[in-house]
Amino acid sequence: MQRPATLETDRLALVALLPEEIEALLSGDVERAGLLAGVGFPRGWPDDRDARDGLSWHLRALRADEAEVPWRIRVILERSSKTVVGSINLKGPPNDDGDVEIGWGIVEHRRRRGYAFEAAAAVLAWLVRQPGVHSVSATVPDENHPSQRLAAKLGLTRTAETRRNLSLWRSRLTAASP
Repeated sequence: MQRPATLETDRLALVALLPEEIEALLSGDVERAGLLAGVGFPRGWPDDRDARDGLSWHLRALRADEAEVPWRIRVILERSSKTVVGSINLKGPPNDDGDVEIGWGIVEHRRRRGYAFEAAAAVLAWLVRQPGVHSVSATVPDENHPSQRLAAKLGLTRTAETRRNLSLWRSRLTAASP
């Protein structure tokens, strides 16, 4: 399987993970996952339980349809250190309404550096160029104020809807999106 093009920003490279790399991460073999993906994973990555559960969910989707690789997990590689500092994930290709859900996470000791915004803006710029994509949405817990600020900075607005018991934020995408 061919890896989709890496999205690059001034400080980051967003590398799509392939199923074999996700399997290695799930088994705890970050060294093998890193060798396969060409990145450096911190020991035990991801250390967040929800993120680990998400790996299994994305892997099941990729096993069902490998064409979804560009629409799933991209690790956020800090180019200066060549180390993974988080991930920026889509939750699959656009739905029937043209909406794509996005999620992000940065390792704790690399937060508050603008990495989540930089990575999400690069993914939004990619999404704008994809056929059938009309909007982007994100689920953000009510108590996660940093992610709420990031969603707003990206142009998403909190809606009255919820998804998976979380507040839903959404934005229409245009060529002028971040």
